[in-house]
Amino acid sequence: KYDFDKKFPVWGFGAKYGGVIQHCFQVGHKQEADGVKGVLDAYRSVFRNPLTMSGPTVFADCIAQAASRARREQAEAQQRGTQAYTVLLLLTDGSVTDIGMTKSAIMAASDAPLSIVIIGVGKADFSAMQFLDDFSTDRDIVQFVEFDAHKYNKASLTSETLDEIPDQLVKYFYSRGIMPTAMLSESQVNIQVEDFNDQDDQDLSVNFNPDGQVVLNGFEGAYVDDSYEGAAAKYNGLHILPPPSMQPSYQA
Repeated sequence: KYDFDKKFPVWGFGAKYGGVIQHCFQVGHKQEADGVKGVLDAYRSVFRNPLTMSGPTVFADCIAQAASRARREQAEAQQRGTQAYTVLLLLTDGSVTDIGMTKSAIMAASDAPLSIVIIGVGKADFSAMQFLDDFSTDRDIVQFVEFDAHKYNKASLTSETLDEIPDQLVKYFYSRGIMPTAMLSESQVNIQVEDFNDQDDQDLSVNFNPDGQVVLNGFEGAYVDDSYEGAAAKYNGLHILPPPSMQPSYQA
């Protein structure tokens, strides 16, 4: 919902290919996947390649790559008179291996138009991940969410995942004196206020009558046409049965 073209770069980390451990590699055959289905298809395609999952769990390369991309996209957006902001979503079933390296990567990325959401899946010890969430820089950009704590409540998972992003986004742009741009799309309804017309308009202002009742100033009564002819005109195209010519009699 939050990406205008629904295209997402998908990266992997912690895989061994040709005997070499890769900490940031493209997932899928295209640089960007089309929608959520494209992301899932790209993920499944990885396992058709001769690679194996492998530790250690290193986030630093993906964070640096995301920060570089976020800076570039914001610079290009400014040239077009728009704005760009990036959210890096990291899904992991293991805790980060090198806390010091990850902290350094987060500090280096804190000046980028970037938020990082880390979701821990499974039963691993994620205490180190919570430390990254609580780790303070000039600008907080990390949110850690443990999936198992919210796996039975979709609304809770969504709320917790997105909780800090609005403030992080606002703080980035506000700290640089960048104000919101005009909306990309606006209502096409053109509303024009015309002067009151005694013939066509109804005065809906209210007042009190001598009995203390609230009345409309311009109210002169209303006529409701409940005749057969009126009903037939109202429901044009429908066959309305006429009322009976005389009241039916009922016998006990």
